[in-house]
Amino acid sequence: MSIQIGGLATGLDTNSLISQLLKAERKPIERLERDRSFLRTRLSAFTDLDKKLRDLMAKAEGLDSARKLVANQATPASEEYFKVSASATAMPGSYNINVVSLAKRAKEVTQGYADISAKEFGTGSLSVQVGSGEAVQIQIDENNNSLGGIRDAINAAGAGVKAAIINDGDPDNPYRLVITADDAGTPVELSANLSGGSYADPLFTQTQEGTRAHIQVDGIDIYRTSNTITEAIPGVTIDLLKEHGDATASTGLQVDLDVDAVEKKIREFVTAYNDIISFVAKQNDASWGRDAGMQAPRRNLQMMVSSAIGGDNSLQALTQLGMETQRDGSLRVDATKLKDAIRNDLDGVIGLFAGSGEVEGVATKFKDYLKGVTDRSNGILAGRKQMTDSSLRRIDQQIERQELRLEQRERTLRAQFTAMEELVSAMSATSSYLMQQMSMISSLGSKK
Repeated sequence: MSIQIGGLATGLDTNSLISQLLKAERKPIERLERDRSFLRTRLSAFTDLDKKLRDLMAKAEGLDSARKLVANQATPASEEYFKVSASATAMPGSYNINVVSLAKRAKEVTQGYADISAKEFGTGSLSVQVGSGEAVQIQIDENNNSLGGIRDAINAAGAGVKAAIINDGDPDNPYRLVITADDAGTPVELSANLSGGSYADPLFTQTQEGTRAHIQVDGIDIYRTSNTITEAIPGVTIDLLKEHGDATASTGLQVDLDVDAVEKKIREFVTAYNDIISFVAKQNDASWGRDAGMQAPRRNLQMMVSSAIGGDNSLQALTQLGMETQRDGSLRVDATKLKDAIRNDLDGVIGLFAGSGEVEGVATKFKDYLKGVTDRSNGILAGRKQMTDSSLRRIDQQIERQELRLEQRERTLRAQFTAMEELVSAMSATSSYLMQQMSMISSLGSKK
Protein backbone atom coordinates (compact mmCIF):
# COMPACT_ATOMS: atom_id res chain seq x y z
CA MET A 1 0.00 0.00 0.00
CA SER A 2 1.43 3.42 -1.01
CA ILE A 3 1.96 6.07 1.66
CA GLN A 4 -0.11 9.21 1.14
CA ILE A 5 1.65 12.41 2.24
CA GLY A 6 -0.38 15.53 1.58
CA GLY A 7 0.05 19.29 2.07
CA LEU A 8 3.84 19.53 1.82
CA ALA A 9 3.59 22.49 -0.54
CA THR A 10 0.35 24.09 0.64
CA GLY A 11 0.47 23.19 4.30
CA LEU A 12 -3.06 21.74 4.00
CA ASP A 13 -4.04 18.38 5.58
CA THR A 14 -5.19 16.98 2.24
CA ASN A 15 -5.79 13.45 3.61
CA SER A 16 -8.23 14.84 6.19
CA LEU A 17 -9.93 17.02 3.55
CA ILE A 18 -10.39 14.01 1.23
CA SER A 19 -11.69 11.92 4.13
CA GLN A 20 -14.28 14.59 5.04
CA LEU A 21 -15.40 14.97 1.43
CA LEU A 22 -15.80 11.20 1.02
CA LYS A 23 -17.65 10.97 4.35
CA ALA A 24 -20.21 13.46 3.09
CA GLU A 25 -20.59 11.59 -0.17
CA ARG A 26 -21.00 8.31 1.74
CA LYS A 27 -24.35 9.36 3.25
CA PRO A 28 -26.40 7.55 0.55
CA ILE A 29 -24.54 4.29 1.30
CA GLU A 30 -25.21 4.69 5.00
CA ARG A 31 -28.92 5.10 4.27
CA LEU A 32 -28.84 1.92 2.18
CA GLU A 33 -27.04 0.07 4.97
CA ARG A 34 -29.70 1.20 7.45
CA ASP A 35 -32.39 -0.03 5.06
CA ARG A 36 -30.59 -3.37 4.78
CA SER A 37 -30.31 -3.71 8.55
CA PHE A 38 -34.01 -2.89 8.92
CA LEU A 39 -35.02 -5.54 6.37
CA ARG A 40 -32.88 -8.17 8.07
CA THR A 41 -34.28 -7.34 11.50
CA ARG A 42 -37.83 -7.44 10.17
CA LEU A 43 -37.22 -10.82 8.53
CA SER A 44 -35.75 -12.09 11.80
CA ALA A 45 -38.97 -11.08 13.58
CA PHE A 46 -41.10 -12.97 11.07
CA THR A 47 -38.76 -15.97 11.36
CA ASP A 48 -39.28 -15.98 15.13
CA LEU A 49 -43.04 -15.70 14.64
CA ASP A 50 -42.97 -18.64 12.24
CA LYS A 51 -41.14 -20.77 14.82
CA LYS A 52 -43.71 -19.94 17.47
CA LEU A 53 -46.59 -20.69 15.10
CA ARG A 54 -45.01 -24.05 14.27
CA ASP A 55 -44.60 -24.83 17.95
CA LEU A 56 -48.27 -24.09 18.56
CA MET A 57 -49.19 -26.27 15.57
CA ALA A 58 -47.21 -29.16 17.06
CA LYS A 59 -49.01 -28.75 20.37
CA ALA A 60 -52.39 -28.64 18.57
CA GLU A 61 -51.52 -31.82 16.66
CA GLY A 62 -50.96 -33.48 20.04
CA LEU A 63 -54.59 -32.78 20.96
CA ASP A 64 -56.44 -33.49 17.70
CA SER A 65 -57.40 -37.10 18.46
CA ALA A 66 -58.30 -39.17 21.48
CA ARG A 67 -55.24 -41.36 20.93
CA LYS A 68 -52.93 -38.35 21.19
CA LEU A 69 -54.77 -36.46 23.91
CA VAL A 70 -55.61 -39.21 26.37
CA ALA A 71 -52.88 -40.59 28.64
CA ASN A 72 -53.30 -43.52 30.99
CA GLN A 73 -51.06 -44.83 33.71
CA ALA A 74 -50.59 -48.44 34.76
CA THR A 75 -49.24 -48.95 38.28
CA PRO A 76 -48.19 -52.39 39.52
CA ALA A 77 -48.15 -53.17 43.22
CA SER A 78 -44.54 -54.28 42.70
CA GLU A 79 -42.03 -54.12 39.83
CA GLU A 80 -40.30 -57.31 40.91
CA TYR A 81 -42.11 -59.53 38.41
CA PHE A 82 -43.07 -57.22 35.56
CA LYS A 83 -43.08 -53.62 34.38
CA VAL A 84 -45.97 -52.02 32.54
CA SER A 85 -46.89 -49.08 30.34
CA ALA A 86 -50.32 -47.93 29.21
CA SER A 87 -51.46 -46.32 25.95
CA ALA A 88 -54.41 -44.02 25.34
CA THR A 89 -56.59 -47.06 24.62
CA ALA A 90 -55.89 -48.78 27.95
CA MET A 91 -58.92 -50.11 29.77
CA PRO A 92 -59.09 -48.65 33.29
CA GLY A 93 -59.53 -51.19 36.03
CA SER A 94 -57.85 -53.44 38.58
CA TYR A 95 -56.12 -56.68 37.57
CA ASN A 96 -54.14 -59.49 39.19
CA ILE A 97 -51.27 -61.03 37.25
CA ASN A 98 -49.32 -64.22 37.92
CA VAL A 99 -46.15 -64.83 35.91
CA VAL A 100 -46.14 -68.59 35.46
CA SER A 101 -43.15 -68.82 33.10
CA LEU A 102 -40.93 -66.59 31.01
CA ALA A 103 -40.42 -66.97 27.29
CA LYS A 104 -37.13 -68.73 26.57
CA ARG A 105 -35.38 -69.60 23.33
CA ALA A 106 -34.09 -73.11 22.84
CA LYS A 107 -30.30 -73.45 23.05
CA GLU A 108 -28.04 -76.26 21.82
CA VAL A 109 -24.28 -76.54 22.39
CA THR A 110 -21.57 -78.78 20.92
CA GLN A 111 -18.53 -80.40 22.46
CA GLY A 112 -15.30 -78.38 22.56
CA TYR A 113 -12.73 -77.99 19.79
CA ALA A 114 -9.13 -76.80 19.79
CA ASP A 115 -9.25 -74.28 16.94
CA ILE A 116 -11.81 -71.96 15.35
CA SER A 117 -10.18 -71.60 11.95
CA ALA A 118 -8.73 -75.08 11.35
CA LYS A 119 -10.51 -76.82 8.48
CA GLU A 120 -10.51 -80.20 10.20
CA PHE A 121 -14.19 -81.17 9.94
CA GLY A 122 -15.44 -83.58 7.33
CA THR A 123 -17.70 -82.50 4.49
CA GLY A 124 -21.40 -83.15 4.03
CA SER A 125 -24.37 -81.38 5.61
CA LEU A 126 -25.97 -80.12 8.80
CA SER A 127 -29.71 -80.52 9.35
CA VAL A 128 -31.59 -77.78 11.26
CA GLN A 129 -35.28 -78.15 12.12
CA VAL A 130 -37.17 -75.49 14.08
CA GLY A 131 -40.57 -76.43 15.44
CA SER A 132 -42.75 -78.32 12.99
CA GLY A 133 -41.20 -76.67 9.95
CA GLU A 134 -39.25 -78.41 7.22
CA ALA A 135 -35.63 -79.20 8.05
CA VAL A 136 -33.01 -76.95 6.40
CA GLN A 137 -29.92 -78.67 4.96
CA ILE A 138 -26.70 -76.67 5.26
CA GLN A 139 -23.82 -77.77 3.05
CA ILE A 140 -20.34 -78.09 4.54
CA ASP A 141 -17.44 -78.39 2.09
CA GLU A 142 -13.70 -77.69 1.97
CA ASN A 143 -14.42 -73.94 1.95
CA ASN A 144 -16.27 -73.81 5.28
CA ASN A 145 -15.34 -76.98 7.18
CA SER A 146 -13.92 -75.11 10.18
CA LEU A 147 -15.79 -74.24 13.39
CA GLY A 148 -15.98 -70.62 12.29
CA GLY A 149 -17.06 -71.67 8.79
CA ILE A 150 -19.89 -73.82 10.18
CA ARG A 151 -21.03 -70.91 12.35
CA ASP A 152 -21.13 -68.56 9.36
CA ALA A 153 -22.92 -71.14 7.18
CA ILE A 154 -25.65 -71.59 9.80
CA ASN A 155 -26.13 -67.84 10.20
CA ALA A 156 -26.37 -67.34 6.44
CA ALA A 157 -28.93 -70.14 5.95
CA GLY A 158 -31.94 -68.36 7.46
CA ALA A 159 -32.95 -71.56 9.21
CA GLY A 160 -34.57 -69.85 12.23
CA VAL A 161 -31.52 -70.11 14.48
CA LYS A 162 -28.35 -68.13 15.20
CA ALA A 163 -24.90 -69.62 15.83
CA ALA A 164 -22.09 -68.28 18.02
CA ILE A 165 -18.79 -69.57 19.38
CA ILE A 166 -17.94 -69.42 23.08
CA ASN A 167 -14.69 -70.11 24.94
CA ASP A 168 -15.35 -72.19 28.06
CA GLY A 169 -11.73 -72.00 29.27
CA ASP A 170 -10.86 -75.64 28.70
CA PRO A 171 -7.06 -75.85 28.23
CA ASP A 172 -7.29 -78.22 25.26
CA ASN A 173 -10.64 -77.77 23.54
CA PRO A 174 -12.15 -74.45 24.66
CA TYR A 175 -14.25 -73.52 21.60
CA ARG A 176 -17.87 -74.63 21.49
CA LEU A 177 -20.63 -73.87 19.00
CA VAL A 178 -23.85 -72.50 20.57
CA ILE A 179 -27.12 -72.54 18.61
CA THR A 180 -30.03 -70.33 19.73
CA ALA A 181 -33.53 -70.34 18.26
CA ASP A 182 -34.75 -67.03 16.82
CA ASP A 183 -38.15 -67.38 18.49
CA ALA A 184 -39.03 -68.38 22.02
CA GLY A 185 -41.10 -71.46 22.61
CA THR A 186 -39.99 -73.33 19.48
CA PRO A 187 -37.98 -76.59 19.78
CA VAL A 188 -34.81 -77.02 17.77
CA GLU A 189 -33.28 -80.23 16.42
CA LEU A 190 -29.81 -80.32 14.86
CA SER A 191 -27.71 -83.13 13.47
CA ALA A 192 -24.48 -83.42 11.48
CA ASN A 193 -23.78 -85.85 8.63
CA LEU A 194 -20.11 -85.30 7.76
CA SER A 195 -17.46 -87.66 6.43
CA GLY A 196 -13.70 -87.42 6.69
CA GLY A 197 -11.74 -84.86 8.67
CA SER A 198 -9.85 -85.15 11.92
CA TYR A 199 -12.47 -83.36 14.07
CA ALA A 200 -15.39 -85.36 15.38
CA ASP A 201 -18.83 -84.43 14.06
CA PRO A 202 -20.60 -81.82 16.22
CA LEU A 203 -22.88 -83.38 18.81
CA PHE A 204 -25.65 -80.99 19.88
CA THR A 205 -26.85 -81.03 23.48
CA GLN A 206 -29.84 -78.99 24.69
CA THR A 207 -28.91 -76.56 27.46
CA GLN A 208 -32.18 -74.61 27.51
CA GLU A 209 -35.65 -75.67 26.46
CA GLY A 210 -37.68 -73.32 24.34
CA THR A 211 -40.73 -72.18 26.29
CA ARG A 212 -43.47 -69.63 25.72
CA ALA A 213 -44.29 -66.86 28.16
CA HIS A 214 -47.23 -67.84 30.31
CA ILE A 215 -49.16 -65.46 32.53
CA GLN A 216 -52.52 -65.52 34.21
CA VAL A 217 -54.59 -62.35 34.23
CA ASP A 218 -57.40 -62.69 36.74
CA GLY A 219 -57.08 -66.48 36.35
CA ILE A 220 -57.12 -66.46 32.53
CA ASP A 221 -54.15 -68.23 30.90
CA ILE A 222 -52.32 -66.18 28.27
CA TYR A 223 -49.34 -67.40 26.20
CA ARG A 224 -46.86 -65.48 24.05
CA THR A 225 -43.54 -66.17 22.32
CA SER A 226 -42.05 -62.99 23.81
CA ASN A 227 -41.60 -61.62 27.31
CA THR A 228 -43.19 -58.39 26.12
CA ILE A 229 -46.92 -59.02 26.17
CA THR A 230 -49.42 -56.66 24.54
CA GLU A 231 -53.21 -56.68 24.54
CA ALA A 232 -53.54 -59.24 27.31
CA ILE A 233 -55.06 -56.18 28.93
CA PRO A 234 -56.27 -53.74 26.23
CA GLY A 235 -53.80 -50.89 25.74
CA VAL A 236 -51.32 -52.21 28.32
CA THR A 237 -47.82 -53.53 27.57
CA ILE A 238 -46.38 -55.94 30.13
CA ASP A 239 -42.63 -56.64 30.22
CA LEU A 240 -42.02 -59.84 32.17
CA LEU A 241 -39.02 -59.91 34.50
CA LYS A 242 -39.38 -62.88 36.85
CA GLU A 243 -41.61 -65.89 37.49
CA HIS A 244 -43.78 -65.83 40.61
CA GLY A 245 -42.95 -69.49 41.22
CA ASP A 246 -46.24 -70.06 43.01
CA ALA A 247 -49.50 -70.84 41.24
CA THR A 248 -51.47 -69.02 43.94
CA ALA A 249 -49.35 -65.84 43.91
CA SER A 250 -50.09 -62.70 41.90
CA THR A 251 -49.26 -59.01 41.67
CA GLY A 252 -51.95 -56.36 41.47
CA LEU A 253 -52.11 -53.85 38.61
CA GLN A 254 -54.14 -50.64 38.58
CA VAL A 255 -54.88 -48.87 35.27
CA ASP A 256 -56.22 -45.31 35.51
CA LEU A 257 -56.57 -42.14 33.49
CA ASP A 258 -53.42 -40.00 33.94
CA VAL A 259 -55.12 -36.68 34.67
CA ASP A 260 -51.83 -34.83 35.20
CA ALA A 261 -50.45 -35.96 31.83
CA VAL A 262 -53.60 -34.83 29.99
CA GLU A 263 -53.55 -31.51 31.83
CA LYS A 264 -49.88 -31.04 30.91
CA LYS A 265 -50.62 -31.47 27.19
CA ILE A 266 -53.39 -28.88 27.35
CA ARG A 267 -51.24 -26.47 29.36
CA GLU A 268 -48.42 -26.77 26.81
CA PHE A 269 -50.92 -25.81 24.12
CA VAL A 270 -51.98 -22.75 26.15
CA THR A 271 -48.34 -21.78 26.82
CA ALA A 272 -47.52 -21.91 23.09
CA TYR A 273 -50.62 -19.80 22.36
CA ASN A 274 -49.68 -17.19 25.01
CA ASP A 275 -46.14 -17.08 23.64
CA ILE A 276 -47.49 -15.89 20.27
CA ILE A 277 -49.81 -13.31 21.82
CA SER A 278 -46.93 -11.90 23.89
CA PHE A 279 -44.48 -11.90 20.98
CA VAL A 280 -46.81 -10.02 18.63
CA ALA A 281 -47.56 -7.45 21.33
CA LYS A 282 -43.82 -6.78 21.75
CA GLN A 283 -43.54 -5.95 18.04
CA ASN A 284 -46.00 -3.02 18.27
CA ASP A 285 -43.24 -0.46 18.63
CA ALA A 286 -41.60 -1.61 15.40
CA SER A 287 -42.99 -0.62 12.01
CA TRP A 288 -43.49 -4.30 11.09
CA GLY A 289 -45.65 -4.70 14.19
CA ARG A 290 -48.49 -3.20 12.16
CA ASP A 291 -47.84 -5.58 9.25
CA ALA A 292 -50.90 -7.70 8.43
CA GLY A 293 -48.71 -10.79 8.46
CA MET A 294 -47.84 -10.07 12.09
CA GLN A 295 -51.31 -9.10 13.29
CA ALA A 296 -53.53 -11.53 11.36
CA PRO A 297 -52.39 -14.72 13.14
CA ARG A 298 -53.08 -13.19 16.55
CA ARG A 299 -56.57 -12.05 15.54
CA ASN A 300 -57.49 -15.35 13.96
CA LEU A 301 -56.18 -17.43 16.86
CA GLN A 302 -58.07 -15.26 19.35
CA MET A 303 -61.26 -15.78 17.35
CA MET A 304 -60.79 -19.56 17.38
CA VAL A 305 -60.12 -19.54 21.12
CA SER A 306 -63.32 -17.64 21.88
CA SER A 307 -65.62 -19.46 19.42
CA ALA A 308 -67.89 -22.41 20.22
CA ILE A 309 -67.28 -25.56 18.18
CA GLY A 310 -70.98 -26.31 17.58
CA GLY A 311 -72.62 -29.72 17.44
CA ASP A 312 -73.87 -31.60 20.47
CA ASN A 313 -70.61 -32.00 22.37
CA SER A 314 -71.03 -31.49 26.12
CA LEU A 315 -68.19 -28.94 26.11
CA GLN A 316 -68.44 -26.17 23.52
CA ALA A 317 -65.70 -23.69 24.40
CA LEU A 318 -62.39 -23.46 26.21
CA THR A 319 -63.97 -21.29 28.90
CA GLN A 320 -65.69 -24.46 30.15
CA LEU A 321 -62.23 -25.89 30.89
CA GLY A 322 -61.38 -22.95 33.11
CA MET A 323 -59.62 -20.82 30.48
CA GLU A 324 -60.13 -17.07 30.63
CA THR A 325 -58.84 -14.41 28.23
CA GLN A 326 -56.86 -11.70 30.03
CA ARG A 327 -56.68 -8.00 29.10
CA ASP A 328 -53.44 -8.60 27.18
CA GLY A 329 -55.10 -11.35 25.11
CA SER A 330 -53.36 -14.26 26.84
CA LEU A 331 -55.15 -17.22 28.40
CA ARG A 332 -55.20 -18.01 32.11
CA VAL A 333 -56.01 -21.57 33.17
CA ASP A 334 -57.97 -22.55 36.28
CA ALA A 335 -56.18 -25.79 37.17
CA THR A 336 -58.96 -27.08 39.42
CA LYS A 337 -61.66 -26.58 36.80
CA LEU A 338 -59.50 -28.13 34.07
CA LYS A 339 -58.72 -31.26 36.09
CA ASP A 340 -62.36 -31.66 37.10
CA ALA A 341 -63.36 -31.60 33.42
CA ILE A 342 -60.74 -34.21 32.55
CA ARG A 343 -61.83 -36.50 35.38
CA ASN A 344 -65.58 -36.12 35.01
CA ASP A 345 -66.11 -35.47 31.29
CA LEU A 346 -63.16 -36.89 29.37
CA ASP A 347 -65.30 -37.52 26.28
CA GLY A 348 -66.35 -33.87 26.31
CA VAL A 349 -62.71 -32.74 26.56
CA ILE A 350 -61.77 -35.00 23.65
CA GLY A 351 -64.69 -33.70 21.59
CA LEU A 352 -63.80 -30.07 22.35
CA PHE A 353 -60.24 -30.46 21.09
CA ALA A 354 -60.51 -33.24 18.51
CA GLY A 355 -64.09 -32.76 17.34
CA SER A 356 -66.43 -35.54 16.30
CA GLY A 357 -68.09 -36.40 13.03
CA GLU A 358 -68.23 -33.31 10.85
CA VAL A 359 -67.66 -30.94 13.78
CA GLU A 360 -64.10 -29.66 14.00
CA GLY A 361 -62.53 -29.34 17.43
CA VAL A 362 -60.39 -26.44 18.64
CA ALA A 363 -57.11 -28.30 18.09
CA THR A 364 -58.15 -29.38 14.60
CA LYS A 365 -59.06 -25.80 13.65
CA PHE A 366 -55.76 -24.52 15.01
CA LYS A 367 -53.78 -27.19 13.18
CA ASP A 368 -55.48 -26.59 9.82
CA TYR A 369 -55.06 -22.80 10.05
CA LEU A 370 -51.45 -22.96 11.21
CA LYS A 371 -50.50 -25.35 8.42
CA GLY A 372 -51.50 -22.66 5.94
CA VAL A 373 -49.75 -19.70 7.57
CA THR A 374 -46.52 -21.68 8.10
CA ASP A 375 -46.46 -23.29 4.65
CA ARG A 376 -42.90 -23.18 3.32
CA SER A 377 -44.06 -22.05 -0.11
CA ASN A 378 -47.12 -19.88 0.54
CA GLY A 379 -47.00 -19.07 4.26
CA ILE A 380 -46.41 -15.72 5.93
CA LEU A 381 -42.65 -16.16 6.34
CA ALA A 382 -42.26 -17.47 2.80
CA GLY A 383 -43.90 -14.34 1.37
CA ARG A 384 -41.93 -11.95 3.57
CA LYS A 385 -38.68 -13.75 2.85
CA GLN A 386 -39.22 -13.61 -0.89
CA MET A 387 -39.84 -9.85 -0.80
CA THR A 388 -36.98 -9.22 1.63
CA ASP A 389 -34.47 -11.26 -0.37
CA SER A 390 -35.40 -9.33 -3.50
CA SER A 391 -34.97 -5.98 -1.71
CA LEU A 392 -31.68 -7.06 -0.15
CA ARG A 393 -30.28 -8.07 -3.52
CA ARG A 394 -31.24 -4.68 -4.94
CA ILE A 395 -29.69 -2.81 -1.99
CA ASP A 396 -26.48 -4.85 -2.18
CA GLN A 397 -26.18 -4.00 -5.86
CA GLN A 398 -26.72 -0.29 -5.14
CA ILE A 399 -24.15 -0.33 -2.34
CA GLU A 400 -21.65 -2.06 -4.59
CA ARG A 401 -22.15 0.57 -7.30
CA GLN A 402 -21.85 3.41 -4.78
CA GLU A 403 -18.67 1.92 -3.31
CA LEU A 404 -17.11 1.70 -6.75
CA ARG A 405 -18.13 5.31 -7.41
CA LEU A 406 -16.51 6.41 -4.12
CA GLU A 407 -13.32 4.55 -4.93
CA GLN A 408 -13.16 6.38 -8.24
CA ARG A 409 -14.03 9.66 -6.52
CA GLU A 410 -11.19 9.16 -4.03
CA ARG A 411 -8.72 8.54 -6.84
CA THR A 412 -9.92 11.69 -8.62
CA LEU A 413 -9.63 13.83 -5.50
CA ARG A 414 -6.16 12.58 -4.72
CA ALA A 415 -5.08 13.27 -8.29
CA GLN A 416 -6.51 16.80 -8.10
CA PHE A 417 -4.89 17.57 -4.76
CA THR A 418 -1.58 16.12 -5.99
CA ALA A 419 -1.75 18.31 -9.09
CA MET A 420 -2.48 21.33 -6.90
CA GLU A 421 0.46 20.51 -4.63
CA GLU A 422 2.73 20.17 -7.67
CA LEU A 423 1.46 23.49 -9.07
CA VAL A 424 1.95 25.31 -5.78
CA SER A 425 5.37 23.75 -5.41
CA ALA A 426 6.34 24.87 -8.94
CA MET A 427 5.00 28.38 -8.28
CA SER A 428 6.94 28.53 -5.02
CA ALA A 429 10.12 27.51 -6.83
CA THR A 430 9.53 30.17 -9.52
CA SER A 431 8.84 32.79 -6.90
CA SER A 432 12.02 31.92 -5.07
CA TYR A 433 14.01 32.12 -8.30
CA LEU A 434 12.56 35.54 -9.19
CA MET A 435 13.24 36.85 -5.72
CA GLN A 436 16.85 35.71 -6.03
CA GLN A 437 17.17 37.45 -9.42
CA MET A 438 15.68 40.68 -8.11
CA SER A 439 18.02 40.57 -5.17
CA MET A 440 21.01 40.13 -7.47
CA ILE A 441 19.94 43.11 -9.71
CA SER A 442 19.45 45.30 -6.68
CA SER A 443 22.88 44.35 -5.42
CA LEU A 444 24.56 45.25 -8.76
CA GLY A 445 22.86 48.64 -8.88
CA SER A 446 24.04 49.59 -5.40
CA LYS A 447 27.74 48.87 -6.31
CA LYS A 448 27.73 51.52 -9.10
